[in-house]
Amino acid sequence: MRFSFKVKVSYKDKFQYYDYIENYGNYAKKDCVPITESFYDNSSSIKPIAFYLPQFHSIPLNDKNFGKGFTEWTNVSKALPQFPGHHQPQIPIDVGFYDLTHDDVMYRQIELAKMYGIYGFCFYYYWFSGKRLLEKPLFNWLNNKDLNLPFCLCWANENWSKLWDGGNKEVVMEQKLQDDDDEKFFYDILPFLKDERYIKVDNKPVLLIYRLNLFEKERVNKFIKNIRALAEKEGLFGIHLVGVKSFELRDFEEYDVDASVEFPPFGINPNLFDEGYVNKNFVGEIYDMTSYVEKADYINENNTKLYKSVFCGWDNTARKVRSGAAIFLLEPDLYKKWLYNIMKWTRKNHKENDRLVFINAWNEWGEGAHLEPSLRYGYAYLQATKEALEEVSLTNEKNVE
Repeated sequence: MRFSFKVKVSYKDKFQYYDYIENYGNYAKKDCVPITESFYDNSSSIKPIAFYLPQFHSIPLNDKNFGKGFTEWTNVSKALPQFPGHHQPQIPIDVGFYDLTHDDVMYRQIELAKMYGIYGFCFYYYWFSGKRLLEKPLFNWLNNKDLNLPFCLCWANENWSKLWDGGNKEVVMEQKLQDDDDEKFFYDILPFLKDERYIKVDNKPVLLIYRLNLFEKERVNKFIKNIRALAEKEGLFGIHLVGVKSFELRDFEEYDVDASVEFPPFGINPNLFDEGYVNKNFVGEIYDMTSYVEKADYINENNTKLYKSVFCGWDNTARKVRSGAAIFLLEPDLYKKWLYNIMKWTRKNHKENDRLVFINAWNEWGEGAHLEPSLRYGYAYLQATKEALEEVSLTNEKNVE
C-alpha cells in the first residue's frame, strides 16, 4: 500500500482516521506475509548483519529514571497512529514481547535469522568507563555456545539520556573517555573478540564505534592505537575498526579506522511528506522514501572503505511523539529494492571475505526499525531480505555464465 493524503481535511477524513484506529487488525491482514516455507540456501557471498538492541529487560538504572519494570516494550506499547495508514502501534508476533534475559528467546531469533539469510547480529555494547549497561543478554550469548550465530560489537559510546538521543540534556549516564579507559575497555570486550563466533575481516575481529567525534580527535586516535597494540599483545591479528556515520560525522579520513559504515536514517535525504490529516499534537517530520530508493542516489563512489546499510523502516514516535519524531515511510517492496541495490554494489566493491552489509535493525521496535515480524506485516521484511539475497545470487550466476 502506498501512503496518500488529501490536502484538505474533511470530517470524512477524520472519521476514516478513527476507523483505522478501531479496526487495526483488519488493516494488518492486508499486508501480512506468512512465514517462509523454504529456508535460505546460503548461496550468496553477501553477509547481512543486523544491528541488535539488548534493551528488552529491566535494569536498576532504568527502573530509577523511567519507572519500575521499564523496558523498550514500555515505549512500544504506548504508541498510537498519528495519521491514516500509520503503522502504530507496532505489535510483535512470533517471538512476542520477550525478555532477553532468557536464552530461549535468542534461540528463536537465531532460527529466524538463519531461515531468512541474516548472517549475524551486531550487538550494541553500552560501556561507560568501566560501567556496563544492558550487558546481561550479551554475556548470556557469550557463555552459551549453542547460540550459534556470528556476532560483533558496536560500542554505543554516547550519553544515556531521557530523551533517547544521546544528547547532553537530562543525562542519566554520561559518556567519557578517561586516561585509563583504553586498557579497561579492551580487556572488557576481549572474551567476545576471542570467541569463535565473532565476525572477522582478514582474521581481525570487527569492532564498530558509534560516535567517534564525541571525543577529541587526537584522543580517539590514541585510543584506537592502544587497543590495536593490546590486540596483538593478546595474540589477535589486530582489530578491524569501523566508524559509524552517525549524526554529523560523515568523513573519516582523519581517524585511524579501517572502514566506515552507513547508519540510516543519518545521511539520507528523502522527500518531506507533509500533506493530509495528521494529529495536531504530533511533533516531527514525515518522509516518503519512494523517490530516494528508486533514484538510487545512494549508489556512489567513496574515497575510503565503506560498508553500505539500509533500514527496514523508521518510526520513532513510540519514543518521541512529543519531542521531534521522524517517520520514514518504507514498505517491504521498497526496502527490498534498496537492499538489493546495495548488495550488488557490495559484491562489486568488496572482496569475497569482506562483503558485509548492515541492516538497521533486527529489533529496534521503539524506532520502528525491525526485521522481527509484526502483526501488520508479518514476516514481510524478513522475506524481502531473503528474496534480495536470492536475486543477487541469481544475478551473479547469470553474469558468470
